[in-house]
Formats: sequence, structure tokens, C-alpha cells
Amino acid sequence: MSTAKARKPTESTDLPRAVVHLLLGIIFCSLVVIAFRVSRIYVDRELAAQTRAPRLVLVNRPAWMTDLLAEQIIRWAQPSGAHSTFNRQLLADTAARLQQNPWIRQVKQVRRVYGESPGDTIEIDCEYRAPAALVRWGQTFWLVDGKGVKLPEQYSAAQLSKIMFTDDGGMNVRLIQGVTHGPSDAGKTWPGADLAGGLELANLLASQPWADEIRTIDVSNFAGRKDPREAQIVLITEYKTEIRWGRPPSAPDGFVEVSAAAKVAALEAIYQQKKRIDANQPWIDVRFDRVTCPAPVTANVQEP
Repeated sequence: MSTAKARKPTESTDLPRAVVHLLLGIIFCSLVVIAFRVSRIYVDRELAAQTRAPRLVLVNRPAWMTDLLAEQIIRWAQPSGAHSTFNRQLLADTAARLQQNPWIRQVKQVRRVYGESPGDTIEIDCEYRAPAALVRWGQTFWLVDGKGVKLPEQYSAAQLSKIMFTDDGGMNVRLIQGVTHGPSDAGKTWPGADLAGGLELANLLASQPWADEIRTIDVSNFAGRKDPREAQIVLITEYKTEIRWGRPPSAPDGFVEVSAAAKVAALEAIYQQKKRIDANQPWIDVRFDRVTCPAPVTANVQEP
């Protein structure tokens, strides 16, 4: 009996002590949470807050892109006002705006970096649509990429020389004329098999070191719509002379004309011999086994 009575005071004091420990634990945890929230608010407002809109920088900018175009893309995506460094929605919104720009094929990455202060700069990494040709429609000229997607810029005839040629006189982009379908909206594919065929040839010529003398790709007779006996595609040189090329490079009926590779080989031989891609002739025809022109040409078409 005496032993039981001696334990009762100890047991009676255990419960209040546990309650006190629990309350202290709750208070401590609450203080930690409050301190974290207060510090987060302080960092967000005082340390991470920006006093001006972040600066945008294009990384992996292609060599063909002019300063003017780069500035246009930056203005397109530039967020307005100051934003916290922790504002991830800002990056998502910037990427969404970029993806709507016709010059951009794909947005790879948009991220904040340290410039003069944490998060004051946004780096933009994109895949761009490189201009592959100018397409004439009426008196207006539009840039398209290699897949026929129309780019936003349009030009007049007076502006062509600045667009088609580099500062040292080299070929920048060629002109495609004679298409039958009007232009699409910017960022959409310009319809028409004639334009697709002209672009295919423009892409082929772009890799040839002797092709700077070729200025225009004329698809007026594509699919023989004017005269089935004449060349479907004609190349016009800087000398205002013609190279009668014929069907687009990927045309499946190669038995009608020699292959595109054979035509390229013939033009290469002519250039090496005559130092002019037109062989100093008003026109040359490379569609068949033997090159024809008003005067004899020694270069024959041979399958490589």
C-alpha cells in the first residue's frame, strides 16, 4: 500500500509535463514556419525583386541573322515591368510569345541568368527559320525558309539588291518567280508544288560554289502548264541568260530527263571550261544527254 501511494505523485506529474513539451514543440515549429515565410517575403521583395524588366539575350544566334532582326525578336518577347527572380511564370510566358514568332521554328530553352544582379537577364535558345529564297507575288517579294514557310518580311523591287546579295557581292538568297498561289500568313507554309520545286532547286544550288551567277529560279512553266515541251524550271543568270534546267530535282520520272546530279555535273564542267555558268550563250539546255545551245558546247551531260 505504501509503495502504490508513493508512485501516484510521479504519475500525476507526467501528464502535465508531456503537455508542456508538446506545446513547446508546436510553438517552436510555428516559429520556424513564420521565420521561413518572413525570410521568403524579405528575399522576394528586397533581394529578388527587380527594379526593371529583365534583359533578353539570344544565345546560339545564327550567322545569317542581322542585328535588326535580332532586335525585332527581342522586342517581340520582351516582358514589361519588373518581376521577381522566383517568378517562373515569366519564363513560361516568354517562351509562349517566342513560339508564336514566325522566325522561330522551336524554342529550346528560356532561362534566367546572373547579369549585373541575380536573374536580371533571360537567355533565349531557339531554332530559327533561315531564309532560303525570295518569292515574287505581283510587285511584292517575300522571304520563305527552306520548307516554304513564309516569313514576316516583305520587300519592294527597289530593295531586292540589299536582300539578295551580301556586302561583298556574293549571293545571299535567290529569287523564285512564276508561282501560281498567293502567299500564306506569316509562319504558315506557302502552298503550291511549283514553289516547293523551286525551293528544292534553290537548296541544291546553295551548296554549289559556282552558283552565284544564278540569280532567279523561274517556275512559270512548272508541270508544263504553258508548254509541255519546254523546261519546267528555268534558271536566269546575272547576265540575263537562261539555263533550261527542267523538272525539279526529286521528280520520279528520271527517264524523261537526266538526273539532277548529272545536270549539276554538266554545269560544273561548263563553268570549268568557259568560266561562266551559261557558257557565254543566250541559253543552254541541260535536260538531256547532250547539252544544247545556239552554238556548240563541248560539255556533255554524264551520269556521275
